[in-house]
Amino acid sequence: GLEPAPQAAPRERVRRLWIDVTGLPPDPEEVRAFERDPSDEAWERLVDRLLGSLEHAERLARHWLDVVRFGESDGYEYNSPRDHAWQYRDWTIRAFHADLRYDDFVRLQVAGDVLAPGTLDGIAATGFLVAGVHNPVVGASPAMREAARQDELEEMAGTVAQTFLGLTVGCARCHDHKYDPVPTEDYYAFAAALAGVRHGTREAPGPDGRPEPVYARV
Repeated sequence: GLEPAPQAAPRERVRRLWIDVTGLPPDPEEVRAFERDPSDEAWERLVDRLLGSLEHAERLARHWLDVVRFGESDGYEYNSPRDHAWQYRDWTIRAFHADLRYDDFVRLQVAGDVLAPGTLDGIAATGFLVAGVHNPVVGASPAMREAARQDELEEMAGTVAQTFLGLTVGCARCHDHKYDPVPTEDYYAFAAALAGVRHGTREAPGPDGRPEPVYARV
């Protein structure tokens, strides 16, 4: 016996739209403009404009950056800032704003510097691989350094697998996975494909042609 809620007033409708699509409340003039003309045609124009807005791309990018564990500092004890990690964040926003095909979106993040060498987008996209925690102080012992490197590879492999394959692979570092179909042999083959990835800063040509520093795969 439930009945649908009554149609919301134009003011509520336009506020809900802005907050849903951009994460931001509308400017008061936007509200007044829709109140003056709350027609279906005006609604469709507003929806199309907001879906094509940079603010909508920024809202989508925030969800993606959560998925890929993006941070602008290293973590661990010193938690040093990464001055140029924002380049990956901005690349993600540009990709959503341009409605980049998903298969290209995936490939560029895994191998952008190979697929689009010498370009800002190609290099910045690989910030995905090094967006997680990184321990620059691992001790003097070779064993400690190797263990830290393996931990970093596990984090990287785990993120690639969970993000793009929907699988957890980290458990298979020590034993065949009990739940996902990943044996230990496959884990080390998967991690070996990422073994050349290091954290660091490299240069790429900016929009004005001048070199810009980018925190990315090196």
